[in-house]
Amino acid sequence: MKQEGKTINADTVILNSNIITMDSSNPKAQALAILHGRLIAVGSNSDISNYVGPETEILELPGKTVLPGFIDAHIHVLNSGIRHVMAADCDLPSITDIQEALKQQANKTPPGEWVQGFKFDDTKTIESRFLNRTDLDTVSTQHPIMVAHRAGHIYYLNSKALELASFNNDTSDPPGGRLGRLPGSNVLNGVIYERAIEPVRFGLIPPETEEIRREGLKLICQMLNKVGLTSVHDARVTKDEFLTYQNGKEAGDLTLRVYALLYHPHFESARATGLKTGLGDDMLKLGGIKMIADGAIAARTAYMSEPYLGTPCDCDYGILAMDAEETENMVVQIHRAGFQVCIHANGDLAIDMVLKAYEKAQTEYPRVNPRHRIEHCTLVNPDILKRMHDLGVIATPFCTYIYHHGEKMQFFGRDRLEWMFAQRSFIDYGVISTGATDYPPGPYEPLMGIQACVTRTDSNGNLWGGSQKISVEEALKLYTLHGAYASFEEDLKGSLEAGKLADIVVLGDDPLTVDPFSIKDIPVERTILGGKTVFCS
Repeated sequence: MKQEGKTINADTVILNSNIITMDSSNPKAQALAILHGRLIAVGSNSDISNYVGPETEILELPGKTVLPGFIDAHIHVLNSGIRHVMAADCDLPSITDIQEALKQQANKTPPGEWVQGFKFDDTKTIESRFLNRTDLDTVSTQHPIMVAHRAGHIYYLNSKALELASFNNDTSDPPGGRLGRLPGSNVLNGVIYERAIEPVRFGLIPPETEEIRREGLKLICQMLNKVGLTSVHDARVTKDEFLTYQNGKEAGDLTLRVYALLYHPHFESARATGLKTGLGDDMLKLGGIKMIADGAIAARTAYMSEPYLGTPCDCDYGILAMDAEETENMVVQIHRAGFQVCIHANGDLAIDMVLKAYEKAQTEYPRVNPRHRIEHCTLVNPDILKRMHDLGVIATPFCTYIYHHGEKMQFFGRDRLEWMFAQRSFIDYGVISTGATDYPPGPYEPLMGIQACVTRTDSNGNLWGGSQKISVEEALKLYTLHGAYASFEEDLKGSLEAGKLADIVVLGDDPLTVDPFSIKDIPVERTILGGKTVFCS
């Protein structure tokens, strides 16, 4: 192709494919051309053949569907990779199996050092109950043990760990958290809720080495590239993890574009340094400041206006991790400093509290389009939706929960589920919502998330909240354009059009034409980041 007398030869062209561009002005195409990591043309085979030169790589993809690379707008990336390297994976069918996995971890850990497990899920075990200190004491009394629930908001300690944490039967519940006890007594059972675990996680357990963090980064990049992800919003990044991202980027190990939500204890130092949301490049960018207002859906601790169903007293409304005063104070400071505010809030009461803080900050210190976010934003109502629209607040709901966590839906009831993970309502009220999984709490596969948003059906065929179904086209938009918008990057990615980054996923079938209940089974055949293949089946 000649432009202004110069011949332009693409580095790579894709021909003879079914391209879903997500560009409303040019929604379908056959071919595209890539140069220096960006798209230079999208169109017909004849259009793009003009960009083929002697050094051009030609990918003929008949029968394949090409989409913009998927974006997960709320996922725990590096921390998950680290856990996969150094902790026992407790996603197992029985407590006996979990104990065996922890014993194997203990056998390679010197006495006195911490043994950790993650991804335990009570409703996925045959016992269908929480772990307790006795279960973990059976594993070891020589090692302190901490196991994280898959939801990430409940933890389980053995007696050695409780002792090191100075948790005893006379210890009061701390603000924003709770210590589990045997029924009808003050005897600790080893279950630790919400912020009560912070002295253990961030005080007693030594930080991982840079070597382990780097190994975790490589592993998680491979895992996520394999399912078509090219961009992620890492939902809680510490200073050490941010350094690992930088080192990994320099070494060429980073094969995901990362929008890093900085963990809120680092806000003061970031502000003092003069940083704000948006610093970085197209591979690694400083995002918003992350805080947590309430508990989790998978752990049944989200803070709601009506109690969970099936609890002994019908009086469990969940846990508020931050009160209104703390929330308002932090939001105003972060907002004034030029950061995007990103607050985890699941229950309707927690969401209402967060919105009041956003409203106050924007009224007192107006900013143009700050795009503050409510992470998860699970249980909504018309008042919440209208206020979110008026403020321009973004929602990042769980997309894979309906499919994966169907057995937990009974705790919410069918009426309430018509307002949970409410993608249809977000669209109808003009609220930008994204594709998100929150992995580890939810499986990270984007195609599973797309299927769940379209069918609202779990792995056993049960329909939950059917009024919130959306179309396949709308679900694809969540995982592409809306994910880009949530990080202020809609001009860079989210659609396949000239000038944007060449981030691409190649699928073995077309999600627009297959049976919606088989979308999750469409093979991901290739993932391309900036014109370079980072996964090929």
